[in-house]
Amino acid sequence: MQIIEYPSREKLNIPKCVMALGFFDGVHIAHRDLLRIAAETAAEMGFAFGVFTFGSGGKIKADTGRLYSDDEKAEMFSELGADFTIIADFDAISGCTPEAFVNDILRRDLNCHICVAGFNFRFGRGASADSTMLTRLMRQSGGDTRICDEITLDGLTISATLIRRLITEGRIEEANLYLGAPYYIKGRVLHGRKDGRTIGFPTVNISIDEGRVVPKYGVYRTAVVIDGKIYSGVSNVGICPTFGGNETRLETHIIDFSGDMYGKELRIYLLGFLREEKRFESINELKMQINIDKNTTIRENGDIKWQELGLK
Repeated sequence: MQIIEYPSREKLNIPKCVMALGFFDGVHIAHRDLLRIAAETAAEMGFAFGVFTFGSGGKIKADTGRLYSDDEKAEMFSELGADFTIIADFDAISGCTPEAFVNDILRRDLNCHICVAGFNFRFGRGASADSTMLTRLMRQSGGDTRICDEITLDGLTISATLIRRLITEGRIEEANLYLGAPYYIKGRVLHGRKDGRTIGFPTVNISIDEGRVVPKYGVYRTAVVIDGKIYSGVSNVGICPTFGGNETRLETHIIDFSGDMYGKELRIYLLGFLREEKRFESINELKMQINIDKNTTIRENGDIKWQELGLK
């Protein structure tokens, strides 16, 4: 899938398209419904299916932790059928009028003939325009819109704000329900202190990027995909206080796997919260607890299917 930065120094040659609009942090079930409508509309019209989103840098939602990076969002858009993703620089276009956003950006530069947006979509200088104005301006310019209704679950509006709170509280199973797929953290395996190896539980270590939501410190049952196979894992988010750590990392013992993973990029899927992180008084006490965590994970994870991870 093509990823295009906007504004671009080069002339863009984008085909007629249906464009899904939004920040899409988390790509949760309401986002997925919007993207599905965009994909179906594009297929019906014979147009390309594109996603217009804002990059994580700059001033947009600068005071909130991100659920996913720009690259991770683009990966999910591709998995959901998008032909291309526009990563827009919010600071560069935030001052444009609603008319300029529709006429100059969507219609002229991006060749958008139909845009799909949520009921609460805002755009233009100072977020002055809403979805009603988007529809009016698109139709005046010869295009059209599809506006998606609010989606609720258990009486709650699905939002990235809600999901961030659940993740920071360790309520990962609830967060996954609203996301529509297990929350994952992706990163390249780092050289660690090898503490786990010395006690019989070798681990892979991944740093958590600055600016990303940090799950509640504690131990999680997880899943890892390696060479086309799904493995269960026991993961610690935190600093590993028993060994005197001071840097927040995601450290995972992959059950029934042996091999050198250093330098490889992994997705660690958080499936359930097991317990809070704690400092143990002895290594034997820690080993006993890890065995309990491991057995709990094996029992509760069962035979994980690809669909459970949001993958085909």
